[in-house]
Amino acid sequence: MLNKKIKIAVSSCLLGEAVRYDGTDKHIEYITQQLAKEYNLISLCPEMAVGMGVPRLPIHLLDDGYSVQACGIEHPENNQTKPLTDYGRSILDLHPDICGYIFKKNSPSCGTDKVKVFNIKSGEYEQRGQGIYAATIMKALPLLPVIDEEDFLNKRMQVEFLSKVLKYAEVYL
Repeated sequence: MLNKKIKIAVSSCLLGEAVRYDGTDKHIEYITQQLAKEYNLISLCPEMAVGMGVPRLPIHLLDDGYSVQACGIEHPENNQTKPLTDYGRSILDLHPDICGYIFKKNSPSCGTDKVKVFNIKSGEYEQRGQGIYAATIMKALPLLPVIDEEDFLNKRMQVEFLSKVLKYAEVYL
């Protein structure tokens, strides 16, 4: 690790890239202005990577009684579950040296927890899911430090996350 910045993957929209379904971003200046000074930030957007484009019709998590899938809200047949899962697996090969990940909260692809899931049986949303891509990463690398941007902006949680990133780098790099 001599003179080499530790790599942290970050959802592209948090870095100011207009990659969200509606062509906007969720830029967090602290990440691009401060964190980037100390860490090598890897910009990743699974929805763009799997060819969904911008703008695009939004997707959501859908529980059909058998499994939770990432499907189009207006067009449920637009199922992005497999492409998002496959892309998550590919990241492990493309970036084996990431030591942490800052995900976009509530995203059907990148949310880490309590993402809204539409339950077909009840016809209502329940806050109980994980984004398909994030879940793939977290399952494959259960010790990888992960956080969403809302928690990252909490100073105490930010310090804890970055401490875990440093420890992860010591062990795995």
